[in-house]
Amino acid sequence: KLMVDEFRDYARLPTARLAPLNLNDLVTEILSLYADTDPNRTVRVHLTPGLPRILGDGGQLRQVIHNLFKNAIEATEKQPVRLLEVFTDAAHNTAGQINGVRLVVRDNGPGFAPAMLARVFERYVSSKAKGTGLGLVIVKKIVQDHGGRVEVGNRPEPFPLPEIDAENGSLLLTESFVRRPL
Repeated sequence: KLMVDEFRDYARLPTARLAPLNLNDLVTEILSLYADTDPNRTVRVHLTPGLPRILGDGGQLRQVIHNLFKNAIEATEKQPVRLLEVFTDAAHNTAGQINGVRLVVRDNGPGFAPAMLARVFERYVSSKAKGTGLGLVIVKKIVQDHGGRVEVGNRPEPFPLPEIDAENGSLLLTESFVRRPL
């Protein structure tokens, strides 16, 4: 019943009400909900100042950030030291002009099994015992409705990870979305 209810809610996402938003403010707001004293969890936050505002539905984008961060927390539950990183930065085109804003959420969890990685955006696909398999489906739908894209992958190296290289896009992203600037 819970799965059916959640899928019904997913299928009925309201039309996005776009307004100018500051991505850094949204990230800060959502991360404040997770502020706790877990001595085994470290959260590194790297928010690029002066990013262009984006057109987005604040409620829906809050849900995206919440889902991505919650997934990262859950992915690290069995790690002796839990590390999560959240980045924002400007995405650039080949001419070096800003053509979007990017959010990256990374963690030091075990990553996705290859068979799972190919299916993470399908309904009801989850590696979690209590997961419904709808979180990333909802994320993808919201991001696409905002004209962006979301990518998922396993990190190629152990932590600490290098800084984001927005110029040549050589970093394999764990989860991200891009939105054109206002």
